Amino acid sequence: MRLDLERGPLEDVAAEFSGTPGLFQLYTPTDRDLAESLVHRAEAAGFAGIVVTLDTWLTGWRPRDLATSNFPQLRGQCLANYTSDPHFRSQVDADLDADPRAGVLHWAGVFGKSLTWDDLTWLRSLTTLPLILKGICHPDDARRARDYGIDGIYCSNHGGRQANGGLPAIDCLPGVVEAAGDLPVLFDSGVRTGTDVVKALALGASAVGIGRPYAYGLALGGVDGIVHVLRSILAEADLTMAVDGYRDLAALTDDAIRRC
Repeated sequence: MRLDLERGPLEDVAAEFSGTPGLFQLYTPTDRDLAESLVHRAEAAGFAGIVVTLDTWLTGWRPRDLATSNFPQLRGQCLANYTSDPHFRSQVDADLDADPRAGVLHWAGVFGKSLTWDDLTWLRSLTTLPLILKGICHPDDARRARDYGIDGIYCSNHGGRQANGGLPAIDCLPGVVEAAGDLPVLFDSGVRTGTDVVKALALGASAVGIGRPYAYGLALGGVDGIVHVLRSILAEADLTMAVDGYRDLAALTDDAIRRC
């Protein structure tokens, strides 16, 4: 899954998929025309679905980021999808190549739309791609999303980075899966090992995402580090299932993690 906050344009990222389905994660801006432009670009680039972020229309309290002044977007980083966007550029009264600060200031003014359920009808109208809501941790919200015709649910608490005192997403997962009915439920938050992956799958997740582990691999070993981390997680998941006697994913149920 790729975010709209990146160092390279989404088209360049999609060109490297090599047949692997990719999801575009949208942090919906307040400018509807800009949101539409980003979605249409993702669709044209070959992304397989749009993931709408619900839990980060503003940044949570992050003491470490504050202590280190860690907000790369305000330094002009990770904004390539915006500064390469025709609509975004048309709204900035400056040459972004000569004055990148102008782009930063405009981005800060349009980032972070507080979405309501009524916005889903508009978002749905932007694309024929599957629409997935990310940040749902309550069964009532999962049921409502299903009633609105959403194509998938992403159970996530943003790795605890938005509300550190909230419930663990893994504890919310079973209720969300039950409420989602036949909708696929993706999951992330706190996944560090292959065993974590197996636990989430056993609780009903259709797919499991990781965040920090691949970044650790990248920092230590570049692309080879990422490959090593992913292979290690997959190997541990495979071995965990084998040791516990599960031949395939279809055999996994919540009995696999129930305390005796």
